[in-house]
Amino acid sequence: MYDAIIVGASFAGLAIANQLRGRRVLLIDRKPIGAGQTSACGTIWQVLRYWDLAEAVLQVHDGLVLHTARRAIEFPSPYPWCTFDYRRLCEILFQRSGADFLQAAVQGADGKTVHTNRGDFSARCLVDASGWRAVLATSLLPDFAPDDMNFGIETIVSPPEDAPASTMLHFWYAPTLLQDGLGWVFPRGETVSIGVGAYDGATHLSDTLTRFAARHAVSPDGLHGTYFPKALRAPTAGDVFVVGDAAGMCLALTGEGIRPALFFGEACGRIVRRVLTGELTLDAGLNEYEAFVRERRVLFRLFTALQSLLPRLPVSWINAIALVVRHDRLRPWVLDRYWDLTRTWDGKTMDPDGKM
Repeated sequence: MYDAIIVGASFAGLAIANQLRGRRVLLIDRKPIGAGQTSACGTIWQVLRYWDLAEAVLQVHDGLVLHTARRAIEFPSPYPWCTFDYRRLCEILFQRSGADFLQAAVQGADGKTVHTNRGDFSARCLVDASGWRAVLATSLLPDFAPDDMNFGIETIVSPPEDAPASTMLHFWYAPTLLQDGLGWVFPRGETVSIGVGAYDGATHLSDTLTRFAARHAVSPDGLHGTYFPKALRAPTAGDVFVVGDAAGMCLALTGEGIRPALFFGEACGRIVRRVLTGELTLDAGLNEYEAFVRERRVLFRLFTALQSLLPRLPVSWINAIALVVRHDRLRPWVLDRYWDLTRTWDGKTMDPDGKM
């Protein structure tokens, strides 16, 4: 009998495990720790600073650039962004957690028992951080995970020798590239990640990615990608805590899921710890976690609505809106509101400099 079983050993699962250090915790994943990257691995630098993960950072960026069919619009940021090494980040968080690890395929849950292809394992608390499939939650509630999701793929390659250095994260929104989606180019030090994502869930994107990569004088060298939710889901399923992409904690439109996964993973882990110490009953812990997520659902709903609206607007409108948002008086306010999703927690404030 474990204190907690966490299904999924990526951002959310590892964040929870780090809040349960000293407890008997089992992490279960289909792949080894740090394998199977599906993320573009770009986030706000202060998030990794807060988690003391500077060792995994590959490059720090000054802001964002939006490329449309007509122009490129820069958005200098009041706080830096970064790209990082997925494997190294996962390995660091796992080593700190002290959790046990089992590489296995999870088949579902029954009460406090998780069924896998390598046997059954039980715990006082169960957490589903298994990604968009939400394997534990869907085993309890078959309709838990909707089919309507976004999809993206990317490749990581070496840039051409004559390519200009960039300290910005680049996004492309142009119907000539993808009718209902976006592309991105994220410098990663000596390499660059190039990807495309479809808002309508289209999965046949390899030709689109090849054409997009050719614009940057490179060819794809291996692919990785996944579905990612476009709407917030329930944060619990029966007696199971649900976190990260499993709970739809990925912002539509931008596809940012790393920061929400770490943030809500930390919050969930703290609540689970209080359940294990007897400060909260399991029911009270589930209710507190639901309330914590519910208080922060407005931004998720806003970005889901924006994603639905964006493809209906002419490119000229998008250019005009972007130019207004990038104005020196408005841009800091907009980025600050974007940061607000993970700014407050437990009555304290995590400032943009990454400190509590």
